[in-house]
Amino acid sequence: MPDQARALVDELAQLAQLELADDEADALAGQLDRVLGYIERLRSVDVAGVPEYVQDEQARSGLRDDVPDVDVDADEVLAGVPVRRERLVAVPRFKSDGSEG
Repeated sequence: MPDQARALVDELAQLAQLELADDEADALAGQLDRVLGYIERLRSVDVAGVPEYVQDEQARSGLRDDVPDVDVDADEVLAGVPVRRERLVAVPRFKSDGSEG
């Protein structure tokens, strides 16, 4: 898993546009590997029959129910978008998938 963790750290650093020294990336990969290992251990715990824990104040958060509201015209909403592809908003590519040189 450490190689996978290092690859993930490298990918996340690239997405965040961070430059990490090798020792920093190795340290983060080690920490990430420990966190992911702990999560794997938690996945192995049998929780069948254990009720979900919800605190009373979480159950009554004060938020309104999510209900449908006014319908909007998609063409009207997209009228101010600078670059469109049909009914989609076009955004610049921020991550290379490796297939293009």
